Amino acid sequence: MRLLLSLILGTPAFLFLLGCSPSGPATHSVKGKVSFDGTDVKEGLIYFDNTDKSLPSYNAIITDGSYTTSVVAGKYSVRITAMKITPFPAGKVGASGEKEGPQQYLPAKFNEKTTLSAEVSAAPKELDFLLTSK
Repeated sequence: MRLLLSLILGTPAFLFLLGCSPSGPATHSVKGKVSFDGTDVKEGLIYFDNTDKSLPSYNAIITDGSYTTSVVAGKYSVRITAMKITPFPAGKVGASGEKEGPQQYLPAKFNEKTTLSAEVSAAPKELDFLLTSK
């Protein structure tokens, strides 16, 4: 009886400990500013793609030129995307006949063909990306 009682009472505590144990590598705080040609990126996304493909990649929302996220220590390729409503090129319309719509306004060198990189260590890190069109 005592063995059964200790198994019943011990199991939830053991399961609780299992559920609270950390899974995966430790993450570290990263925050910063993102601007384009001297103006804060109002809304966008920043992606941290780990160069070690066995480790995860991360992303964060950019709001009013700022972002905050947590990543594992390592080297990253960084991509930044931002959309704004602009007129479509002449002769092009949206699916419902719109003449304007959301379009990526940052050059490809910051997203599709990124040249941006970052390295994150165990300490909290502030990474600002002051992008220019030139």
